[in-house]
Amino acid sequence: MPSVNWTSITDFGQIPAAANTASSGSFWIGMFYMLWIILIMLFVGFGFEVALTVSSFIAIVLGLLLVYADLMAWEHLITVVAVELFMFLYIIWSSSKVKT
Repeated sequence: MPSVNWTSITDFGQIPAAANTASSGSFWIGMFYMLWIILIMLFVGFGFEVALTVSSFIAIVLGLLLVYADLMAWEHLITVVAVELFMFLYIIWSSSKVKT
């Protein structure tokens, strides 16, 4: 099991990267998806479409910070962006149906 060598950390910016080192690069990815799921469950009282749209938007904003800090890869953020885009298209499609 890898551990963090605290003597090699000389800057405050290296502390978040140390969590990824100790977990083989999966710590911040797991935190990102866990936060996304928690936000979905938090907003599901407003409806599933609203919950998925709002939580995906918040996750994109936080995911951009993680990507630019080199704590997470772009591929994980693109997954949430794809879900957000699908939800936008689904909401547009479902609201433009002709009601008879």
